Amino acid sequence: MSKEINKMLEDEIERSFDELKPFQTGSKEKSTAIQDLETLYKLHLEEVKIDSEADAKNKDRGLTSETNDDDQKFKTAQLKEQTTDRYFRIGIEVAGIVLPLIFYGCWMKRGFKFEETGTFTSTTFRGLFGRFKPTNKN
Repeated sequence: MSKEINKMLEDEIERSFDELKPFQTGSKEKSTAIQDLETLYKLHLEEVKIDSEADAKNKDRGLTSETNDDDQKFKTAQLKEQTTDRYFRIGIEVAGIVLPLIFYGCWMKRGFKFEETGTFTSTTFRGLFGRFKPTNKN
């Protein structure tokens, strides 16, 4: 709509210029016509200024939306990385519990096989017997 108004103002300014030709220089009619032309031109400049400000704001909004899209992509990638990291840490913690239990279970089974005679005949099992309970040794 603003472009239509600008076009109409430009047409009216051109028409006013054409109407100035028949008037004599210094006449009251020519002065009035020039003042009318000046008013139209000021309106035209004001419309151009409004259009340029609106275009600048639209560009800024476009850049802002692109920035928001980039921020959203970054946050999504960061969330995905945090989720992967969380699952990896949980997996390591579970492995830290399960693997020693499996290890101790295997050695206990072998040790009890040696215990069938009533004594611990294996020096390996005797050394590990005190470590069958999984606790932190500091």
